[in-house]
Amino acid sequence: MKKLLLFVPMLFAMLILGCDKDKNETPQPTEKDKILINYPWRMSTVTDLSGKDIPINQLNTQTQAIKEVMDIQFLQNNVTKAIDQNSKQVINGGTWYLIDDNKTLDIKISGFSGQFGVEELSNSKLRLKSTMPVSGVDQETIMVFQPVIK
Repeated sequence: MKKLLLFVPMLFAMLILGCDKDKNETPQPTEKDKILINYPWRMSTVTDLSGKDIPINQLNTQTQAIKEVMDIQFLQNNVTKAIDQNSKQVINGGTWYLIDDNKTLDIKISGFSGQFGVEELSNSKLRLKSTMPVSGVDQETIMVFQPVIK
């Protein structure tokens, strides 16, 4: 019985130490994370759900600015930066997370936040589903991004 009483506290201590070790480990990036952080991404077009391009003059000014002015850089530490395409200066920043088993990209940047459905994420294309104003009416769209290869 005494041996059992000595064994229980040792087991309890081992469990506590094991849990502390797990808390300090840095999560390793997934394959999708690695693709996302490989390079900056530039919006090439916005389409409707059937794949038809939406003219830029039908998009709101925020979306136009993302397309014409910014590249989006996702960093390994879940920091994201909006970078001016010409000057390469950081315009804005925030955080990003792939959630829901990599099916949703959660971005929080001042002026551009939301959860976007990941329709495609490959080395050559990023397609995000979103609801945005098109000619002043909210509609489901696909934002298509291409990698910026330097």
